[in-house]
Amino acid sequence: MKDKEKATPNEFQWRNAGNQYIAVCLANIICLGHGLLLGWLSPSLPKLLSESTPLKTGPLTNEQLSWIGSINSIGAICGTFSTGLLTTFIGCKRAMLLLSVPSILFWALILIGDTYYHVLVARIFTGWTGGGIQTTLILFTSEIANNNVRGRLGCYTPLARNIGILTAYILGAFVSYYTVPCIFVIVPILFVISFTFLPNTPQYHLLRGESKKAEDSLKFYKGCKGEDADEVNAINAEFERLKSIAHEKKTDEKIYLQDIFNKAAIRGLTIGVILAWLTQLTGGFTFVTYAVLIFEKVGVSHIDPYIASITLAIVQIMGSFFTTQLSDHLGRKFLVLTSLFGSAFGLFSFALYAYLSHIGFDLSSFDWMPVVCLSFVIFIASAGVIPLAIVCTVENLPSKIRTLGLTISTFGYNIACFTCLKLFPILMSIIGLHGCMLIYAVTCTLGALFVLTVMEETKGRSLDQADKKVARVYKKSYGKLPSLPSTQMAV
Repeated sequence: MKDKEKATPNEFQWRNAGNQYIAVCLANIICLGHGLLLGWLSPSLPKLLSESTPLKTGPLTNEQLSWIGSINSIGAICGTFSTGLLTTFIGCKRAMLLLSVPSILFWALILIGDTYYHVLVARIFTGWTGGGIQTTLILFTSEIANNNVRGRLGCYTPLARNIGILTAYILGAFVSYYTVPCIFVIVPILFVISFTFLPNTPQYHLLRGESKKAEDSLKFYKGCKGEDADEVNAINAEFERLKSIAHEKKTDEKIYLQDIFNKAAIRGLTIGVILAWLTQLTGGFTFVTYAVLIFEKVGVSHIDPYIASITLAIVQIMGSFFTTQLSDHLGRKFLVLTSLFGSAFGLFSFALYAYLSHIGFDLSSFDWMPVVCLSFVIFIASAGVIPLAIVCTVENLPSKIRTLGLTISTFGYNIACFTCLKLFPILMSIIGLHGCMLIYAVTCTLGALFVLTVMEETKGRSLDQADKKVARVYKKSYGKLPSLPSTQMAV
């Protein structure tokens, strides 16, 4: 750097991101708790479907099973919009703290509920928590994270969720039905205790005119100790930039049609919605939800379905961890492409096995194949498209419509989730397990072709890059540049 007195946030590499890592880890405790909510269902299904069910309403029917498996997506839609609205008024930190309420209510209903309807309402609370996390946690992470670690920190969310799912699988397989909620309810309580002490984001305080709190928050998350001249200059420049952006945002909050109907915005929205659907059409979340049921259906005789499902959860964590290490090195597009093509290969292989089993071939020597195929699919999906979909969405959306675009893509994600979970047990009885796997495989292949031809690499790119594209479109179409608020303000 030629002039140390003029260090800018873009030139200065923040050396101390420790507080960002701590904050994101504490924030993801609620995501760990959400993983417990999600993972509870799979090991509990055999109990709920059996004659010795703990429910007074009797064993679940296939229709009831499809609703219990999918109703959380309806709750997620409600959680997305309600938490998004709360975030506008009270900030992401306080909105995230409120997500502990539906988590606690879930475990209370499982503990005291003894009917199908108690479980159904509890699953709505599962979705409510998940929808709120989708709205707030990515916003919180992107507002406090440096550009060079944003991808990695964003991948901590699916990693925490997957650890929760694995924990629920293990305890659900070996601990009694009514003991599980007594243990897991501790997690959302722990989240409230630990996360309360973190400051809200500097962007939130600036929008409310709280300059001193905003400056303190910025210094905390950047790890600024004021001992280095470059660091002080950079923190001052960043603070002035955020103040300017907050002022622009206050004076230019309205979104006009030209903000949405331009090439860059439409492209970003399209990528966001399609990636949201592809996260579900790899089958990963469906397999996690119905893991034990799938292994029982495919006729795995020498492997305990519970152990097989635990294996899937471990592989899912390995995939998520892989992404946290490599998303900022190998690039988003490469990982997403590899993930989709790999998922398609694994799904085609599973479909072939399931079809041969369906028509009566003796596959007893290949009992390991369903576990290997699904493990591969879940690993490769968890190492690419599932954790990176929302990161790529944020990085491809112009800042002014980023909140709106993220909401639209989250809505699409939840609709896709509901559709897949609701139809899977029904389609499995109509076209067979092999037919379901074939549909997923074909969709992954088509999705990979879309990513290959449409999506650009965004590794290491500032979030302001999307805004520069919009500026070029505006200048060409309208002869002037738009007012561009901060990308980090509206993530």
